[in-house]
Amino acid sequence: MTEQQILDDLVSSWVSLALEYAQGAPDLTTIYIYVSSERGSVYPEMFFEQGGEIRYPSDVVGVDTGVERVRSVHRFQFEDLRAAEAKFSEIGVPQPTEYRITFDVATRRTDMTLSRELIYANDPVKVPERGLQYWLGDRAPQPF
Repeated sequence: MTEQQILDDLVSSWVSLALEYAQGAPDLTTIYIYVSSERGSVYPEMFFEQGGEIRYPSDVVGVDTGVERVRSVHRFQFEDLRAAEAKFSEIGVPQPTEYRITFDVATRRTDMTLSRELIYANDPVKVPERGLQYWLGDRAPQPF
């Protein structure tokens, strides 16, 4: 298996998970998937642009946003990430530390940006929970 195949499988799984979660949500235009994985710290999250506003999974209108359902989405994201990281190790490829994935619902187009730099581990101020804000700026919802 190649690095690209691992990434393709991972992104496909995450996008499918997001689409399943948001199925039936009105005015859904874009899905943003942000994942940070650095030295013992993992932050998986999905965000949904709905009616011009980017929302956390628990804020999506028109779907079941119960705590257990949101937790299961994060658990599946985490499990997919761990499986991909094991495959990266098997083929001797350094694992990405950050994934920024955009999926356009209308066009079915996926864009992905990866980083292999440590972004949070050596920074006393930056936290992965603000990763979407670092990425999308003021358009992103505030985590705290």
